[in-house]
Amino acid sequence: MSSNNVKIKVKFGVNEVEIESPLDSIHDAVDTIPSIIRNLGTSVKASESVTAELNKQINGIETNLEINMPEIKIEKGDSLSNMIVKMFKDSWGKQSRRLSDVRQVLDTYGLSYPKQSVAVTLMRLTQNGKLRRFKGNDGEFIYTAASILFPEREQIARDVQTNNGE
Repeated sequence: MSSNNVKIKVKFGVNEVEIESPLDSIHDAVDTIPSIIRNLGTSVKASESVTAELNKQINGIETNLEINMPEIKIEKGDSLSNMIVKMFKDSWGKQSRRLSDVRQVLDTYGLSYPKQSVAVTLMRLTQNGKLRRFKGNDGEFIYTAASILFPEREQIARDVQTNNGE
């Protein structure tokens, strides 16, 4: 800054405007301050509304994640298949789930597995009768818990058969 320049700082909320001008034109620079503050005011209001909207969306996403995440307890020696079975035993597993859903839950618990490993594990659990696998409308496989994971379902099925005289 040269010796004949003047620097002015104006703070407006969290914003700060700095104007540097030669001494002979400082009056012109000071005259621009109100318009700068007006522009800052509208941009601050706009950014506040955008921030509020983003916060609403983030809260909605967090609420959905909390609702849609299974509550499982992961033990130190649990294998991938054990963890997946625990997921499908939870109420979360009563709905049809995709490979991406399972991987997202694993990631949420800090367990990063390759897509192929999770896919093979899901297939093996299907072959062992612990999960059921269907092809969705989009061609992607969806998985549901088999009745073997829910003994109460088997009991209900037996009761229905008994009551129907079968």
